[in-house]
Amino acid sequence: MRCGALFLAGLLLGPVLSAAAAEDALSSNGCVPSGELRGDPARGAALHAENCAECHGASGKTDVIVMHMDEPPADQSDPTYMRQLSDEFLYLAICRGGAAVGRSIIMPAWGDYFTDQEIKDLVAFVRTFSGT
Repeated sequence: MRCGALFLAGLLLGPVLSAAAAEDALSSNGCVPSGELRGDPARGAALHAENCAECHGASGKTDVIVMHMDEPPADQSDPTYMRQLSDEFLYLAICRGGAAVGRSIIMPAWGDYFTDQEIKDLVAFVRTFSGT
């Protein structure tokens, strides 16, 4: 249930985290994706392991039990599903949170925590799961 704790911490500590990240994506670009949206997947791997794998699973397959979710996140290793999602969609989902893109309200907005480059690194890493 650590994922739920991360969500609550994000809600409670969001302003503190944004103060610590001077160039976070929300303040630097308003969470508007631009330019090449695929960064460095190796850097994205470390970010994913630390911040995303609790809910999405280490391989994007949601092979974890997430007690507080009615429906687990979709399988990010499924190429058919992932081809339906643009890089812009993934960027916005990370930056603004699940609710902003019509997905789960449980996924927090990371735009006040991650930089624009870190979000691009995450997009690139998530794409490695499906090869898309």
